[in-house]
Amino acid sequence: AAKFFLHVAPERVGDLPEAQRAARYGNLDFDFFLNGALFDGRCAARVALPDYPVASVRTGQHAGGAGEIWSAEFALNAEPYRLAYQAAVSGEPLGRGAFDVYMADGALVYVKEPCKQGDTAAKFFLHIVPERVGDLPEGRRESGFDNLDFDFFLRGALFDGRCAARVLLPDYPIASIRTGQHAGGAGELWRAEFDGSSLR
Repeated sequence: AAKFFLHVAPERVGDLPEAQRAARYGNLDFDFFLNGALFDGRCAARVALPDYPVASVRTGQHAGGAGEIWSAEFALNAEPYRLAYQAAVSGEPLGRGAFDVYMADGALVYVKEPCKQGDTAAKFFLHIVPERVGDLPEGRRESGFDNLDFDFFLRGALFDGRCAARVLLPDYPIASIRTGQHAGGAGELWRAEFDGSSLR
């Protein structure tokens, strides 16, 4: 009875229809009776993926409000995250916590091992404070930081019992970074902070 959600993250955001680019994923939510059938005591539903290259998928069923009855996420192409993981762990982390955070090839790489899907469910926050406020996009200058918060399924993959996510940093000089994962309400599951000098 509950509606299914199906969010498809493309390898290139530009492949999405223009109306879906801000969300950074394609929304293919569906009702079971339109895409599936009950037979011989079994249920099966089929949804065709879009014809653009897909990086990852998040799916499950909605509960009342913003809840979920169940969810699953998986990468269809984990190789970029394996490579990011290998590049990251060859150096020292910027910070250690529930996820270790590394700098590699102009990006922050979040690594957790061992890792399971539940570790990636909470949204990640990533706040970048520039050396010059004028470098921020106009809509962010009043707050004084860039908000690059992200969902793991859009930026990472679970593979070989490990999790790795990669977020490209902006090209302006950075004064400091705050990152971690949100908990319910205004809480945090974990947090790491470091200054721009550690990125150089």
